[in-house]
Amino acid sequence: MAGQRSRITRQGIINGQPLVKELDEFTPPEIKKTMQETRGGSFIPGEIMVGLEKMNCKFKVKGANQELLAAFGLSAGELCQTDVKESHEDEDGNKFAIAYSVTGEIISVTESVSKMGELPDVEFEMAVSAYKKTESGKVVYDIDRNAQILNLGAGDLMAEHRRNIGMP
Repeated sequence: MAGQRSRITRQGIINGQPLVKELDEFTPPEIKKTMQETRGGSFIPGEIMVGLEKMNCKFKVKGANQELLAAFGLSAGELCQTDVKESHEDEDGNKFAIAYSVTGEIISVTESVSKMGELPDVEFEMAVSAYKKTESGKVVYDIDRNAQILNLGAGDLMAEHRRNIGMP
């Protein structure tokens, strides 16, 4: 079994703005199932998945320019596209390509405290409508709220349900 991984390098593109040295932090969306208790005539209750909780992600940028900050002011219906690619290496020398693709609306922009001698940074938070994560080309997550796609790594759980209602 491979050992611990180290993040070696990262590149981001936020609404067409390439970021390498400027992308300080990226927090991908938390994937959390929404569960409801089932009981019926059962003595022992259980739980069943009824959906996913809403997804948000965050990224922190050093020295954000006006073009990047303008992503907050997108008009209704326009979405911000964020792509982050990373290269990892484990203790055994195995290398991994990690890719995140996140689509959504910027819901907050927080500028850091202004201090002399420190680099200014801006933290963006996004309400996510589509999220895809791959590792070395294999799907880890593929979730798209509008297209009703829900792949948690073992195939699209919504494919048959979409067909049942006449969606592709």
